[in-house]
Amino acid sequence: MKAKTLIKIIIVLAVAGALAYALPKFFGGKKSENLFRAQRVNLGQLRIAVGATGTINPVMVVNVGTQISGTINEILVDFNDSVEAGQLLMVLDDQLFQAKADMSKANLANSQAQLRLAQLKYDRQEKLYKANSAPKEEFDTALANLEMAKASVAQHEASLAQDMYNLNNTRIVAPVAGVIINRAVDVGQTVAASFQTPTLIDIAGDLTKMQINASFSEADIGRLTPGLDVTFTVDAYPGESFKGKLRQIRLNPTITSNVVTYDVIIDVDNPELKLLPGMTAYVDIELYKQNNVLLVPNTALNYRPTGAEVPAAPTTAEATGPGVAQAGAPAPSDAKGPGQAPDGQAPTGPSPDGTGGPGQATAGQGATGHWGGRQIASAPEGAQTDQGQPAAVETHGRVYVLGPDGQPKMVSLTLGTSDLRQTIVLSGDLKPGDQVIIGENQPEGDRTLLSGSRPRRF
Repeated sequence: MKAKTLIKIIIVLAVAGALAYALPKFFGGKKSENLFRAQRVNLGQLRIAVGATGTINPVMVVNVGTQISGTINEILVDFNDSVEAGQLLMVLDDQLFQAKADMSKANLANSQAQLRLAQLKYDRQEKLYKANSAPKEEFDTALANLEMAKASVAQHEASLAQDMYNLNNTRIVAPVAGVIINRAVDVGQTVAASFQTPTLIDIAGDLTKMQINASFSEADIGRLTPGLDVTFTVDAYPGESFKGKLRQIRLNPTITSNVVTYDVIIDVDNPELKLLPGMTAYVDIELYKQNNVLLVPNTALNYRPTGAEVPAAPTTAEATGPGVAQAGAPAPSDAKGPGQAPDGQAPTGPSPDGTGGPGQATAGQGATGHWGGRQIASAPEGAQTDQGQPAAVETHGRVYVLGPDGQPKMVSLTLGTSDLRQTIVLSGDLKPGDQVIIGENQPEGDRTLLSGSRPRRF
């Protein structure tokens, strides 16, 4: 009896052990395809652009002021009036200036009479002196009085000219043709021009020609050159896009809280007068654009299967391609993948797995290194796109697809330009619709791969 009970206990323990071994594998195991996160590659458009905000301004604005002080008696123009050069705009009280001018005229007439008297005395003394009937001292005195009378006339003529100039300045005229965009004074207001010229009226030139003053950061300014095409929008016309052309990059920087920006001037045609001074423009400057190209996500290029060997960083001679981005814009915050630096900037130190070297190169800069299976080198000097930016030459990289055995299979690619989120595939065994691996899921109980939403960096 005891033997039978012992046998039953042994059988139960054996079955329990077998179940303990088999059930976790049956219920807790995952298929190989569920261990990997994949993304489909498709044909699409790659566009690289830089953006900024700016203010729409007239090309020329003239601040009309006054050189004299006085009370405004009359204003002949108002906001939005069109004026011609030389047109009368306003009149100041001229009584005081008229009185000064009349006084100067009287003083001039008195000095002219003195001059005539001095001339007569001189002529008489000259005849007597030549006839030896008068001493030389009297002749010299007559000559000196004549010269002083001439100087007095010249002095009073200059004083009268000054008073007449001030009198004429009581009539404010338009120095240029244009449109009144601001009137800062009203009738009866007193303006004082003691230390600086007060502004009375602002006249904008031809409003069919406008300009945008936009501020670009120092990280983007190296990608811009005069002559680039510009598109922009304004809040007043949602959904409508306007065009312009970059005219000038001003060399005077603006530094605010250690942030350096440069003023960029963009010429804009405004034939319908839709764009008004002071509007905010959202500027977009396209640096690169290519349609109907095969795009692979950069997260797939940076992915490396767990346990795969890390290739050594190539030297400059071994590298066979240029920088990743020919003129890339910063990647959005939600597009950071494994092996990418924050805010879309190129990493400057070695990657976490020790491969080292920068993984991205911005416009006009070459990079040499190896990161995420991509070989990087400087672009050939002089290579440019039709927009005048440094041209992207071929780079070499790799992605992984799920093979027939359920394991990652490496696919070598020749790559082109990148916008730091996705990269153009020039050649390789990859076609639209293929799934490329971008990461690995974490099996239950395994904390060596991915932990929650935090990606593993290779």
